[in-house]
Amino acid sequence: MSRRDISPSSIRTTSFWRCGWSLACWASSRSSCCSAHCCGAAGLPSRGRMDSQGRSCGARRRHSSRSPSTACSTRRISTTTSLLSSGCWPPSRSRPSPSSSRERPENQPCSVDEFTVLRLRLSAVPLAALVLSIAPLTFSPATAGAARPVQAQRPSAATAPATRPATVAASSGSWTEYHHDDAHTGYDSTAPAALGASAGWTSPSLNGEIYGEPLVYNGLVYVATLQNVVYALHQSDGTVAWSKALPAPQTTGWQCGNINPTGILGTGIIDPVANRIYYVPFLKDFGTAYYLYALDLTTGNILMTTEIAPTGFEWTIQQERGALAMSTDRTHVYVPFGGRAGDCGPYHGWVVGVPTNGTAPDEVYETVSTGEGIWAAGGVVVDDSTGNVFFATGNAIPCSGSVESDSIIRTNSTLHSPAQFQPPDWDAHWCATDTDLGSVAPVLISPSLMFTTGKYGQGFLINPSNMAQLYPSPSPYNGVDVCAGTNSDASFGSVSYAGGRVYLTCQGHGVVSLTVNSGPPSFSSCDSTCNAAGTWRANVGTVGPPIIAGGVVWAVGIGTPGSGLWGFNATTGAQVYHSAGFTVNHFVTPSEAGGQVFVPAGNTVKSFNFITNACTSVTDTPAPTSPQVSGTSVTFTATSTNCPNPLYQFWILPPGGSWQVAKAYSSANTFTWNTLGLAPGNYLYTAWARDAASTAPYDAFFAAQSYSLTLQSCTSVSDTPSPGSPQLTGTSITFTATSTGCPNPRYQFWILPPGGSWQIVKPYSSANSFTWNTTGLAAGNYLYTAWARDAASTAPYDAYFAAQTFNLTRQGCTSVNDSPAPGSPQLSGTSITFTASSTGCPNPLYQFWLLPPGGSWQIARAYASGNTLIWDTTGLAPGNYLYTAWVRDASSNAPYDAYFVAQTFALTSQPCTSVNDSPAPTPPQPSGTSVTFTASSTGCPHPLYQFWIRTPGGSWQVARSYSSSNTFTWSTNGLPPGSYLYTAWVRDASSNAPYDAYLVAQSYSLT
Repeated sequence: MSRRDISPSSIRTTSFWRCGWSLACWASSRSSCCSAHCCGAAGLPSRGRMDSQGRSCGARRRHSSRSPSTACSTRRISTTTSLLSSGCWPPSRSRPSPSSSRERPENQPCSVDEFTVLRLRLSAVPLAALVLSIAPLTFSPATAGAARPVQAQRPSAATAPATRPATVAASSGSWTEYHHDDAHTGYDSTAPAALGASAGWTSPSLNGEIYGEPLVYNGLVYVATLQNVVYALHQSDGTVAWSKALPAPQTTGWQCGNINPTGILGTGIIDPVANRIYYVPFLKDFGTAYYLYALDLTTGNILMTTEIAPTGFEWTIQQERGALAMSTDRTHVYVPFGGRAGDCGPYHGWVVGVPTNGTAPDEVYETVSTGEGIWAAGGVVVDDSTGNVFFATGNAIPCSGSVESDSIIRTNSTLHSPAQFQPPDWDAHWCATDTDLGSVAPVLISPSLMFTTGKYGQGFLINPSNMAQLYPSPSPYNGVDVCAGTNSDASFGSVSYAGGRVYLTCQGHGVVSLTVNSGPPSFSSCDSTCNAAGTWRANVGTVGPPIIAGGVVWAVGIGTPGSGLWGFNATTGAQVYHSAGFTVNHFVTPSEAGGQVFVPAGNTVKSFNFITNACTSVTDTPAPTSPQVSGTSVTFTATSTNCPNPLYQFWILPPGGSWQVAKAYSSANTFTWNTLGLAPGNYLYTAWARDAASTAPYDAFFAAQSYSLTLQSCTSVSDTPSPGSPQLTGTSITFTATSTGCPNPRYQFWILPPGGSWQIVKPYSSANSFTWNTTGLAAGNYLYTAWARDAASTAPYDAYFAAQTFNLTRQGCTSVNDSPAPGSPQLSGTSITFTASSTGCPNPLYQFWLLPPGGSWQIARAYASGNTLIWDTTGLAPGNYLYTAWVRDASSNAPYDAYFVAQTFALTSQPCTSVNDSPAPTPPQPSGTSVTFTASSTGCPHPLYQFWIRTPGGSWQVARSYSSSNTFTWSTNGLPPGSYLYTAWVRDASSNAPYDAYLVAQSYSLT
């Protein structure tokens, strides 16, 4: 049996019947198995029991042949007429005829082999309604078979973000398969023109990493994770409409690989007609591990599960990475397989055609030689005009003697009648160096033209009708570089096409676009210079496969630098957008629908919105016009066209300098340029404009124009003091300057103290006055002057005033008095206010002193203009204190001008004579009760209280230190029952004793 042509009789097809349904069990031995041995309380088959013929109930049976009979050839089902109008099961399905006739089981009149279990078609609405009315069902893989109904699985809360009701939003564009269409052009011709993009929503964190391209249909965005969970997100806001957890992914058992878990890795496909989405998860504990699942687009309900296990297929060395595709008649889903990272084992490339009616796979293509994996993320391409199928193969292992290594394979729609294109140098440059042609899926430009490239970084145009090489010429052959001259690990994933250009990713070299000529066929190149006519390159590092929508090429940066979503003008390559960076997985590609771009970013999906409005021009007009004297206020007014919400940014370039943003983007279309202090010369000015929705640096700019600033110097300056010299030290003197000859004068004031050096007392400013504070200055002759220069001048000065003398004199204080209130004697703790007065000086400053008994003089308050001191005697020992005050004029530098002869102030003490301490509530009380102690005293004017507690068998503890508060609240929470002692101490604020009086300890019982 040829690997390439698998007969239907060799395909395993198995399905299980749910015994608990209202449908009668089959007659004969199957009926006995179902009724006697398989049906339990849950109505599920018991796989461990045998029927009367020794068959395991629900076990797999292999087709020996497919019956060609035109009528139902097996037992009748007693309830058939209540389910289907015909007597056949499964029913035949009318479908469009492909270009070549297919002989698939569903095309034949209804027939069921004796050992083939009847298959349920959940797409048949009456049956689905019946099944759902009995019990919620889903399809899960059997240990080895095509499909069986089992009890529905529920995702746990841990595997699915919070959802809102899965009501389908209004459609806004669609992207139903990898790179948009069967040809994998990656081009949405219906997208609105985009001038850039802005960041939209980010989905909730999903339960696993996403590798496949998001798909979009009818207002929902679909993705699947490595944890085998499929999500539908609302296109409008990214919230979860529904999620469906499929059985757990494989986490071990393979011979090599670098992804774990390996759940759903490849991109699925949507069938809008059947309202289905298909994915291939890699499952754990289900034998051969790979299954095709069909889910309802609206609800996520599982409609079909089919095992993928062609003869000779070994899942431990094979991996499903490429995107799924669908036959033009929608009867089959094409599933590609390649090897695993590490190239372990004798793997092959496979494409398996899985029927969409739930029967077992009946179309298989296996590459002839080992290796030759079909692993590109772009997967399988289909020609809608012929139904032909195309896919790229990797290098064979070994290369010598191999067939189909590094090729583009074409088959008919049933994966038969293969033809191939293989580069002339496939062995030396593609296979031997492990630079697969199979790293990239081809793009079908037309029924007669296809482009492809791969890891070796050279490109080809192929005629899909005969797989002939069109360009470059195969003889003599000279390869054409397409990835900046890189010939190793050059390109991965897929190629896009639109408007006569192909777009590809070049590892480490960003996005490359080549011009494609259809007659005679050729394309522009991208060698190490990548400057060929018709070629552009956006060198932004490594990106994933690009798509084209709205006139923009969109690609996702992988790694750093250059992560985030990039947008480039599809014609010129000019950058129109770059988002903030984020993490993505290898080979990821965005999708687009309705002017939104969707990117799988780790375990989230990010959306970006097209910007469709942009300014097309902008002008910038100054008033007054150039030239003007430096210091003139110049107003620039900008106007723009074609943008509804323009924002303006104004720029100035000074002579010999660099461009500076003079006013950042805002809705205001004017900017006032303050030229004060600017050097004369020729300045350049411009304005940028962009619409409020744009994230581009600018939509339009005004060509820079020159603006000339000139200089007009000051010719003279005067400086007049008020009041005039002489004045007492401490007097406030105001100097006023005036100038001539300059429109925008700036003034700087100087003072020269006696015996000192010149000091700038006020730097250059537009203010023409300066107030000189002479407080504390020594008497003597001071010099003063002023400099003047125009605001535009950079000279030290344009003019200066000849220095003049200003005489400061001194007038000292002659006497000082210091009076306390209240007078001596007073109890310690009394607040005493000292008030000083002086004579003979205009600006007296006072300093107060105190001498405690047996101590030394202390400054109670340093020199200040305030003439009072408040003496807090709290806690001071009784005794005779001395006090005095010093005075000096503000102009004096002496320690004092006059002092007050020290006087005595007596502080006395009046101790407390008794204290009482009363608890409330009174004892005994349960432990946990809050008890408030209230103290009272006699004999002292300023009592302070301290409260004590002694625990049973313990020592006395200060429960609250001395304070003026006479209450203390005792928290007994957690205290053990017993007899506690309490007391209170009291002393007057003037006392230094530990206590003046105390209460004899009392008992307080806690129960």
